Amino acid sequence: MNLTYPAIISHEDDVFYIGFPDIEETIEDCFYVTYGDSFNDAIEMGKEYLILKLEDYENNKKDFPKASLVSDLKNKVKNNQEIVYITMNYEYEKSLIKLAYVKKTLTIPSYLDILAKNKNINFSQVLQNALKKELGLEK
Repeated sequence: MNLTYPAIISHEDDVFYIGFPDIEETIEDCFYVTYGDSFNDAIEMGKEYLILKLEDYENNKKDFPKASLVSDLKNKVKNNQEIVYITMNYEYEKSLIKLAYVKKTLTIPSYLDILAKNKNINFSQVLQNALKKELGLEK
């Protein structure tokens, strides 16, 4: 499920603060929920915060808040602040924070099984590496 929320980034004293006006109770509360040493770092920290807050909504059986329009926020930001949108695949991003493993059954030719066992190859690790490569997730 792809989600997009506006974030407000404030730059003060070489620190980038980030907050989410749709997640916090009031617009004043949203400016300093987390921070980073760079713009990109603040975005990543903000994304993690956003995922955890949305997970709270999910766990409490509440609907996710509706995202505000930039036009609704423009007159509420200060000179050292800017509005950015953070888009993410919520389920995927949540799984990165709470890494859970699932068991999969696999069928391969017997000769591959024999050769792999003789070389003590870890099937799970090989499959994970191949899937990451196929999905473009290699780091």
